[in-house]
Formats: sequence, structure tokens, C-alpha cells
Amino acid sequence: MKINRREFLSFLASGCLLASYGLKPTFSFPESKLVPTEAKFWEKSGEGTTHCLLCPNGCIRGEGERSRCGVRETRGGELKTLVYSSPCVLALDPVEKCPLFHFTKGGNALSIATAGCNLSCGYCQNWQFSQKKPEEVECFSLPPSQVVDKAKEYKASSIAFFYTEPTIAYEYILDIATEAKKVNFPTIMVTAGYINPEPLKTLLPLIDSFTIGLKGFSEKYYSEVIGGTLRPVLSTIETVAAAKNHFEIVTLLLPTLNDNFDDIKKGMKWFAKLFGRNIPYHFSRFSPQYKLKRLPPTPIQTLETARRIAQEEGLNYVYTGNVPGHEGNHTYCPKCKNTIIERLGFQILKNNLNAGKCPSCGEVIPGVWS
Repeated sequence: MKINRREFLSFLASGCLLASYGLKPTFSFPESKLVPTEAKFWEKSGEGTTHCLLCPNGCIRGEGERSRCGVRETRGGELKTLVYSSPCVLALDPVEKCPLFHFTKGGNALSIATAGCNLSCGYCQNWQFSQKKPEEVECFSLPPSQVVDKAKEYKASSIAFFYTEPTIAYEYILDIATEAKKVNFPTIMVTAGYINPEPLKTLLPLIDSFTIGLKGFSEKYYSEVIGGTLRPVLSTIETVAAAKNHFEIVTLLLPTLNDNFDDIKKGMKWFAKLFGRNIPYHFSRFSPQYKLKRLPPTPIQTLETARRIAQEEGLNYVYTGNVPGHEGNHTYCPKCKNTIIERLGFQILKNNLNAGKCPSCGEVIPGVWS
């Protein structure tokens, strides 16, 4: 979001939304009371014990105990969510930041996030929210029925469940997406894909676009760095693809941890075989964060090699993230090789699309275009 000084001061004076690119938001919204709300996808596991069925963690908890995500708790023998209507992050962001390069709705997204996460990535950029319990961060009261109106008020073109893992706020995002679907307001889910099949299938008709983080290409990496397993994520990608929802994949490459080119080649071969040539794939640059500050930033050459490998395996749209000005920011026609969309980081500088086609040769460029 690019605003001048006068617009910035106007936002400050109004007490409305400021958040974008890391700015701390100031809101007119009241502070949330964190009211426990009945959770979905769970079963009784014994006297006073619940078994959560939302994600592969499958937490079994007794009275007063929290699930691993930190936001679901057994109370009175029932599983409750503590983040319903209680976001801790609200932001206006370019859709490209998700990242989504083939889903253009003509404006920013209203990004919403709650505290907590069902994974524990050692490099998390948003650990101040994702690795905290809701009572440990400032939360705001924003019921689902008001979210679309707020998005329109701030002239957003879509709603993005972003910054932290939306799966753990399942009941909240389900109700927001239901309200948005009633008025055909687009929704975006930026997720690690660590969700069980049934909850995911319930969401599919309500979410217009997914950004799925395929964080690495081995079970070892998922176990040691992510705190999860790879197979459920692959299953999520397969399910979203089969439902024909728009989706894009992003992989953050970490030096020495998931940047083995043989693994990347195997991953790209699998991906191209299952999903074809036209699913956008983003390789993003790591910057030292959280528990992995000892690592250096990803060398740009590593990103370039990964991009080339993906292209050699047949992928038409492979992008380089977190390197503004790089040629991998742009969208090219796979047929005539002309530049279709030119970007600087997350900002679109020039869009030459003509009704979803290359203006030079007429090649259809897959995506959801405004």
C-alpha cells in the first residue's frame, strides 16, 4: 500500500486502519474479551477429554488444557476456540504480498489474523503473533458480520486470511467467508496447508484463492524445522487442485536446510506431473528471523537456480520473491516470451494483459483477472 504523508496523517487522525508493510495498526475497534466459542471438528475422547480433528496434530486434551495451536481449549468437556471474532492483526496489503501474482481484483486486501499456529517454523516472520496465545497479544473485537463492511469501508477488493495460520481460527474464517460469499466478495487463504481433509472440503466452496506454503521437500525438514509432517500438506495441495480452486505455491528457501537442488528437482518433477505447467510457483528469499538468525539470507543465485530447475521441469510461471527488481518478479508469456506484467516487489508497474491474454500472440495467461 503506497500512501503519501497527507493520507498517512489523515488515517492517523481518523483512528482507522494503518497496518501495511509492518506498521502497527491503530483501530477504532474495541478490545476483544476472548469469549470461548464452540469449536468445530472434534470428538469426546474420554471423560472430560476432547480429541481435536481440525489438523494432523490431533491434540487430545483434558479439562483446561490447550491444543498445540494455543487457541483451542477443553472447557466443561467441550472443545472451545478462544479467537472467534478476535483478530490481533488487521492490515491493508497488496494481493501480490500473499503472494498471489495470478489473482488480481483491482485493489488491496484486508488481511486478518489471529494469535496462534499449529506449526512451529523456526524462521517465522510473525512469531510475535503466531507463537503466542491470544491472551498474550492485543486482540480486537471484529465479528464476522462486520468484516465485509470494514473491507469495503477501507476500499479493499478482497479479504485475506494472512500473517498467521488461518486454520487454527477455523470457525472465525468459515463464518467470515460465508458472509463474503453471500455478496460475492473475494476471499484469500494464505496457509501452510496443515489441515485435515474434512475441514478443508468445507472451506473449498467459500475461498476464492489459496496461497499454500510448501515449506520444503522432505519429511526430515518438516520434522526438524517446521514441527509437522509433509504428507498432509501434499494432500491439501492435491485436494485444492482437484476442486479447481485458484491456488499458488510458495517455498521459502533456507540456506543449508531446504535448498538442496536434487530435492528441489524431485519436488518440481512431482509438482509438474500432478498439476501441470500453469500453476504459479514462488521461490522466496529467507531473511534471518526468530530462532534462525544464525543463518545468512538466501543467496540470490540459489533462487535463480531453483527457478531455472522449475522451468526446466516444465513450469511456465515461476517467480522470485523478496528480491525487488529481479526479473523473477515479472510474468512472461510462455509462448512468445514477452513481458505481460511488470512488477517491482509487490507493486505492479505495468499490466499488459488483454482480457486475460498476451497482447502480442493471444496466448491465454491462466489466472483470475479483474
